[in-house]
Amino acid sequence: MTTLLAPNACQTMADLRAQIDAIDVELIDLLATRSRYIDRAVDLKKIEGLPARTTDRVAEVLDKVSSTASEQGLDPNLARKLWAELIEWSIQREIRDLGE
Repeated sequence: MTTLLAPNACQTMADLRAQIDAIDVELIDLLATRSRYIDRAVDLKKIEGLPARTTDRVAEVLDKVSSTASEQGLDPNLARKLWAELIEWSIQREIRDLGE
């Protein structure tokens, strides 16, 4: 994890943009890691005979994300929309890999 300047420590837009760029790299790294867990989910769903889409689990994840975002001062609606897109992409990938 990169050591970031606090937002109010950025004295120029160049400073601020460098911090945002560093955060973007970390976000991509985390998303890539999450994607590897989705790869494993496909394997386990095959073994356990589970479908790609589990509606209750999707609702659970979205509720947790919304709650966590709210606790962290992030708009929970934004977090919910971002994760809904991420989850749907993951499910479509699982559907393809599971042959559903």
